[in-house]
Amino acid sequence: MFLLELLGTLSLRDDARPVPVSAQQKRPLGLLGILALGGKRGLSRDRIETYLWPETSSAPARHSLDQTVYAIRNALGSDCILATGRELRLNPDLIAVDVWTFDEAIRAGDAEKAVSCYHGPLFDGVHIADSRELESWIDAERGRLRLAFHTALESLATRASDAGDRAQSVTWLRKLVSSDALSADATKKLMRALALAGDRAGAVRQGRLYQQLVRQELEMEPDSEVERLAATISRDGSVEIAAPRTAPAPVSISPPSAPAATGRKPARIRRSRIAAVLSSSILIVLLVAAVTVKTRQRLDHRAGVRSAVTSGKSRLVVASARDSYVRGLNAWSDGSREGLDSAVEDMSRATELDPAYAEAYAGLADAYIMLGYFGYRPSDIMYPKAKQAALRSLQIDSTLASPHPALAYELAWERDFAGANSEFRKAVALDPTYASVKTIAGDPTSALEHQWYSILLMILGDKPQITEDLRASNRNAFSVNVPVVEITFTKWIDAYPALAGFTSYGPGSIAGAVLNRIDDGVSTHLSARYEVTDPGGSHSFKAVIQGKANNDNGKYELNGIVTWGWMLGARVRATFVRVSPCEFGKLKVCFQGVIQIQRR
Repeated sequence: MFLLELLGTLSLRDDARPVPVSAQQKRPLGLLGILALGGKRGLSRDRIETYLWPETSSAPARHSLDQTVYAIRNALGSDCILATGRELRLNPDLIAVDVWTFDEAIRAGDAEKAVSCYHGPLFDGVHIADSRELESWIDAERGRLRLAFHTALESLATRASDAGDRAQSVTWLRKLVSSDALSADATKKLMRALALAGDRAGAVRQGRLYQQLVRQELEMEPDSEVERLAATISRDGSVEIAAPRTAPAPVSISPPSAPAATGRKPARIRRSRIAAVLSSSILIVLLVAAVTVKTRQRLDHRAGVRSAVTSGKSRLVVASARDSYVRGLNAWSDGSREGLDSAVEDMSRATELDPAYAEAYAGLADAYIMLGYFGYRPSDIMYPKAKQAALRSLQIDSTLASPHPALAYELAWERDFAGANSEFRKAVALDPTYASVKTIAGDPTSALEHQWYSILLMILGDKPQITEDLRASNRNAFSVNVPVVEITFTKWIDAYPALAGFTSYGPGSIAGAVLNRIDDGVSTHLSARYEVTDPGGSHSFKAVIQGKANNDNGKYELNGIVTWGWMLGARVRATFVRVSPCEFGKLKVCFQGVIQIQRR
């Protein structure tokens, strides 16, 4: 029996005999890895070819896949890879996979077994192929497995603490902190456990180690609550040390290969399914994309109205700090790497000139979020920085609404959807313009944070979708009198992830990119960005949408929001089907469908 390990570095071994060297080469081992990640249902040949040979045309890619499969079967046995039609899958009777064992243990509630299987992040340090689509899928699964691992550790720590085994609780939490050293929450849990176990000096030392690490790695001030907890522990405050006890939040960890259950699921279960399938990057794509639609009116509102208010009392902002802040807002609205870098510099300068300038910290948080999302800077560094800046802003002025959306984005990146939801609600509660329907209708630019929140609700299943029977009453889709624009289109993937095509209004009028894509064996989940321009160029818009396709019939249904340009904030629905062979441009596959844009 072969054991294929994906958690940690990718490896194949057999305790009974040596594994042939030919099966451990990069391409065969990579194919085994992605087949294993596809679950016991396996993957389609088309998907595998796209993952491993993204720049190669279909015939050479098909030949390369056949050669790789032949090499694996020749080395490991003809039955190690099974074929059903166009699907390939591993034979579970001959190959065991650590990810499968981990998922099965989580489903069975055996947290200790699951933890024993987790030897590190998925494909840690392994590069399989130069495929953005493959990397996105791996990143999504890496985040899912890591979250399930952390949840299992917290569950074990809670169980040990409830049984009175303080030492074992500390052991589990040390593993948690070792896996997520920059997490303030994990650090605080370990500090409390150490203090309750009688090791107060160790608890304080753990807090100091966290602070030192954050300053070195992130070049910013650590969570102030860690310092307060360390001070509390130092002065024998046992009553204050214990955190409120709550049951660990349930986390859906169903592997992407699991077949979908039939029947209507309760909303709570549907949300868990969505959280498990969609990667954190997809959620951040949809949330952060709305950041780019802030208009100059909104910038002026933030700079002018709120900058002079702190904790409900008027204060005079240092003039030079406000000038730097306004420069930062202007640079931030550009959305480019250079603009966002400048925004960080200007916002940081504003906080130096006026350390009590809460709005500047909120702007700094927004800039960090966008730098992380667009890939200009490492997201695992930018998002924690955004969180700290947002928390600092709220520490200065707890009545300020603007830091909460940035904090919500960061929590969504952590896959804390409940926390993200809470932060958006706080923003709405603190700023009446976020919640006023009349204000939104009269001036959409004054309520864009409300739109960000609706994107999150849409992902969680609470946002109503555009109904199928909405149709334009005027054939001129760009008429200002049409409540619902409907545009037919044909598009194709030219060079992944970029897409091109034309609409019923002329060639070259649709463009965009696939932002993320995950195939769970039953459906293909994806997010994309579209840009549509009419022939005259007088009307154009960009929209971010997300949804899924049925893998059997190739029908896609996606919903989203206009994030820039004409009809800003309008809801968007795109439905299209896969067409093969494609008659346009001699391409293999294209897509034909309809985009509907509903005015607010």
